[in-house]
This record gives sequence, structure tokens and C-alpha cells, in this order.
Amino acid sequence: MARATLWLQRWLRGVDTMLGLVRTLFIAVLVPWPVYSLWALYGAGWMAVASSASALLLTGWLCLGYRRQRFPAWSWIAEGACVCVIAAGSGFAAIGLCFKWVNFRGLYGQRREKYLAAAVLAVIAVLGMRVSGVEPADAVPLLCTGLVSLVVTHMLAEGCSVRDRSAHRKRTLALAGSGLVASATRAEAMEVTTTAALRMDKAVSAVVILTIARPALRVAAAAGRLGAETSGLVTELARLPAEIRAALRPGGYVTVDGAAAAEAVDLLRLPRNAVVAVAPMSSGEAVFGMLVLALEQPSADDLAEAVTALADRAALTLDQLLSRTRLSIVVEHSADALILAGEAGAIRFVNPAAAALLGCRSSELLGRSVWQLMNDDDAAKLRAAESAPGPPMALPCRIRGHDGAAWAEVEAMMKYVTEHDGSRSIVFTAHDVSERQRLELELRHAQKLESVGRLAAGIAHEINTPIQFVGDNLRFLDSAFADLGRMCAAYRELLAAGPEPGAAEEARRRIDDTADEIDLEFVLEEAPAAVAQALEGIGRVAHIVRAMKAFGHPGTEEKGKADLNEAIRNTLVVAANEIKFVADVETDYGDLPLVRCHLGDINQVVLNLVVNAAHAIGSADRGRGTIRVSTRLDDGCAVIEVADTGTGVSPEIADRLFDPFFTTKEVGSGTGQGLAMVRTLVADRHGGTIDFTSVVGEGTVFTVRLPLADDDDLRADPAEAVDVG
Repeated sequence: MARATLWLQRWLRGVDTMLGLVRTLFIAVLVPWPVYSLWALYGAGWMAVASSASALLLTGWLCLGYRRQRFPAWSWIAEGACVCVIAAGSGFAAIGLCFKWVNFRGLYGQRREKYLAAAVLAVIAVLGMRVSGVEPADAVPLLCTGLVSLVVTHMLAEGCSVRDRSAHRKRTLALAGSGLVASATRAEAMEVTTTAALRMDKAVSAVVILTIARPALRVAAAAGRLGAETSGLVTELARLPAEIRAALRPGGYVTVDGAAAAEAVDLLRLPRNAVVAVAPMSSGEAVFGMLVLALEQPSADDLAEAVTALADRAALTLDQLLSRTRLSIVVEHSADALILAGEAGAIRFVNPAAAALLGCRSSELLGRSVWQLMNDDDAAKLRAAESAPGPPMALPCRIRGHDGAAWAEVEAMMKYVTEHDGSRSIVFTAHDVSERQRLELELRHAQKLESVGRLAAGIAHEINTPIQFVGDNLRFLDSAFADLGRMCAAYRELLAAGPEPGAAEEARRRIDDTADEIDLEFVLEEAPAAVAQALEGIGRVAHIVRAMKAFGHPGTEEKGKADLNEAIRNTLVVAANEIKFVADVETDYGDLPLVRCHLGDINQVVLNLVVNAAHAIGSADRGRGTIRVSTRLDDGCAVIEVADTGTGVSPEIADRLFDPFFTTKEVGSGTGQGLAMVRTLVADRHGGTIDFTSVVGEGTVFTVRLPLADDDDLRADPAEAVDVG
């Protein structure tokens, strides 16, 4: 059974088309013809042999033509001769079976061949009437029936052919669609498109895909019978025929022939073709190319729908591949680390920046869990941020490629996304901020030094005063020591005089004179005071120097526990000369625990607030004011308040007070960076808050709130605090 089936599949032809199925049906009816013919010829005499041979010969010829799927035009004459012999041998008794021949043969050949077939049928009818004596009343209806059958089968063949060509184009489009989906590059997509276009119609001899980069026109791909210069050709869009240029719009299509077709094929260096079909390739409203088909002759069907559908599918694929290529370029050359992982965390893709940041090869990271790369605490924060409402936000995060490797400081963001197949994936992006943090640290240190530089004259004055009275006291002590040296010399003379009364008396007189001359009682009384004052001056200088050292220390990126009260004292010493001419300073230090902070940042915050307060009091022009600095504990935060009796802040500018470059001072007197930097240091660096209350004409109170380092109530202890002096 299987062998029979295989044999039939090999023997049958064209059964995958409707016309092939119809032809197979008709040949199946014709195959038994010799049996019917022999039965009809039974007892017909000597003509039986000739008729039987003709029947067998005709059947074999028709089967051969079926296998070849074509018949030469002249075969109508030979077949007609065989039919005449069969009809004569049977006395036209088997003429009915001849209609099966007409019906089968009518499925082959062009229209002009059917005229020859009609003539053959007419000859058969005439021979029947003349030779075999068939009555015209019988021959004419048979001829008319044969002609009608010929017309019907021809129309049936044409209809089946149209349907088969349409089905072929649909299959071609379907195959092209699947090929375009599978294309990984634009070159592959163009090859699929040109191959499909060549199969659209037998008349198509060449296919060209052109890209438009106004005013240039470039051949991106070509297939079929091409000219030697067609591939890679670059020409001008304006040289295309006007009919083709007019069709270059989304959804457009044009078929040109005659002079326009000749102009188009000459421009593209193609062999001469009768017809050129053009379909634009567009993305949205922009036409970026065109699909050109060169046909040797006009097509029997309207190709507009199929060609435009192919052009649209190709345009969509090419645009997607271009977007994919651009995206790939962006991802591959991005300075940020990009990681794609499955919902469970298994890494599927890493870009070069991620591999470089983690110090691993990309192949080493694939398959690993993305959570293993992150610090556990930071991973928990990223998960919480991803599930929170609102747009995702970048958070500080620590990542590393290997256990034991140093953590890399990054700003990371994580997002769950749904892919086209419905699966969920994790997109992890990270921006390396280690260099930025280093530069920010240097910038903050430079800003602190700049602040010290602005206060340098005042600090020099603060140091100069104690240095002056230290110098005065040292000069007094120098003179006193010289006088005491004279007294010592007088006493040595007394000792040298010995027991002689006159010499001893003279020595005692000189001692009394020297004591009166140097005012010995004054020297002995003032020298200890001078020493004490000099030591006090040296202490004041040392205090200022220690305060400047603590204020200007660059610190580190790691927070440390610090005594805020001592830090504020040092900052007030540094700013003393800026304040003392306009205001008195009052302090009220609360009992604070050690606060985990960047101490240098807090010094800068207090300095900016205090100096701003001094400037506000000076601008008020109401005489000497007061600056009050206080600290306290409040709801788990260390609170620093700086209050002044200055001008206050008007409601019109209250919302802009912390904006960068906003200042109320005259041009050249302020940069507008002071309070902006204060907010950055408090909010971004410490997670704290800063706000203010103000009454115009009475003053302003700035309140800084810093979260405590730990829950335990650690009290300020010099052994545990960061060195601020």
C-alpha cells in the first residue's frame, strides 16, 4: 500500500495546485478510454486494429503531456487525426468519448491554440459527414457541444491559473514574513525580500531595493538578471521618472511601461525590460526606500497588493533591525552598566561597561544571580524602591564581581519588565560614581578652603592680637632679665669684696643703687604676670589654629561619629572676625549623643549659616545684632538651629532660597551657592532636612535636622568622638 502511494506521488503532477487537481481528475477519466474504445470496436472489422492502436497511442500521448504539464500546439492536429481514426472505426459510436479528450486538452495551451483546436473539431465533423455518412443533424450539434466544452475548459483553466497564482503569491508572502522575522541583520532581510519578489511572478526578471538619503539614491540589494553596475549604484533621486517620484509616499504604488520604464531601467543599469513596478518602503510617514521589480512583460495579474504588502513587511523589519542595531550600539558603548536577568535573577546579558565595572568577563557573569553581585542591604532597598509607586529612582548601591573584591560605589536602578512572550525580566542599570565622589570630596574640600580664604583676613587679625601682647610681654621679660643680670653682677661684687669694711660697704651701696635703678620690686611683681599673659596668648593662637585645622580637614567618604557641639565651637572660632563687628554670639549646646556624619560637611553647613546670619544683620542696618546657635535632641534627630536678628526672608523669594545661583546680595558679593550647598550636604549626604522660619524685619531661624547614627543613646565622649581639634 505504501509502495502504491509512493508511486502515485511520483507519477502525479501539479496536485498542489487547483489546475493540477482538475487536470489529474480529467486524465483519470481518460485512462480507461482504450477499454471503452475496444468494446465499442467489437466486430468492426479490419478498422479495429487501426482504431485500437490510435486509442492506445492517443492515451499514451495525453499521459505523457500530463507528466510534462504541457503540449506543443501542433499536437492538436495529430491528436485530431487519431480521434478521426477512432471515430471512423467505430462508425462514430465512440464519438462521445472524444469529448473527454476535448475537455482534458482544453486545460492546456494559450488562447490562440484554442483556435487551432476549434478548426480540428470542425474538420473531424466534416470528415464524419463526408466519409462516414453522419447526418448533419447529428454532426452539427456534436461540433457545437465540442466547441462549448473547449471554451468552458479554457475558462476553467484560466480561472484555476488565476487562483493558483494568487495562492502562490500568498505563500511567497508567508514565507517572506517568516524569513523576515528570522532575519538577524539587514542584509539577511533584504535577501529574503529580493528572493520573494523574484518569485512573485514569472515575468519578474530583476529586483532592486533602493535606500533614499535625499538627494541621493543608493542600491542596497539586488537580485535576478542585473547589469554589471547595478550593485552598489549611487544616483540622484531627482533622476527617477516623475511617475515614480509621485508614488514615493506611504501606501503608494506605481507600474510604468514605455519610455518611463526604459528611463528607470537605464538609471538602475538593468537590462531592457518592458514594465517596472515600484512600491515605497516607509516607516511612519517617512519613506526611506523603495522596492523595484523589473518585468519582461506585463503581468497577467495585478501585483499591486502583493508587492506593497512585501514592501511594507520588509520596511517594518528593516526599521526594526535598524532600531535594534542602534540600540545595540548604544548598549555596547554605554558608559553605564546594563544587566538583563530573568525574573529569578539569572543573568542573561551584560554590556561591556558592566563587565569592566565588575572586573569580570561577560561569559563569567552569564548564568550567575544578579543578587550575588549586590550588597544584601542595598539589594533590599532596590527591591523596595522597585515595588514603590511612582517612577523608579536611582539609589546608592555597592556591587562587586567576586567575593572578597572591593565594593564599587554606584547609583543603581532596578525595574521588572514584561517581554513580548509574557515572561518577566529584571533590568539592572548602574552608574559608577566613585570618580564623581572623589571629585565631590575634592570640591567640598576646596570650598572649605575657599571659605577659610575668604575669612583669612579676619583669622589673621584674630591671631595678630594675642601675638602682639605675647611679643610685648616677651620684650618686657627680655628687659627684666637684663636688669636682673645687673643685680646678679652687683651681688657677685659684694661676695668678691670679702671682709674689708670699705669694700663691702661700697658693694652694698651699688646693690641698692642698681635695685632702685631697675625698680626691682616692679620687675619681680610684673615678670610672672608677663609670663602668664604670654602663655595665654599662645593658648589663644593654638586654639585658633586647632579650629582652623579641624575645619579645613578634608575628611573621608566614610561617616564617623562626631561631637557636633565641639565642631560648632571650632567653626565659630574660624568665623569670629566675620561676626564680632556686627553681632554677638550666643550658644546653647544641648546634651547630644555622638552623631554619625561627615564632619567636614557639618563644619561647612554651620559656617555658611553663621556667615549668612552675620551678613543679614549687617544688611538690616539696625546696629549690633545677635546670632544664636543652639543644639538639641528631637525625635531621634540632632537639631542645629542658627537664629539671627537680620532682615528676614520675604515670602516672594522663600521658595527660591535654596536654588543654585540665587542670591539677594549685590553683584560680586555672593555666588548664590552657599545655601544650595548647605541643602545638598544636609539632604543628599546625610539624609537630613533643612528648613527655616522668618519674619521680615525681625530675623530668620534655620533648622538643620540630622538623623542619629544608632538607636543606642551614646553620649559625647572624647575617647569615642572623631578628632575635631
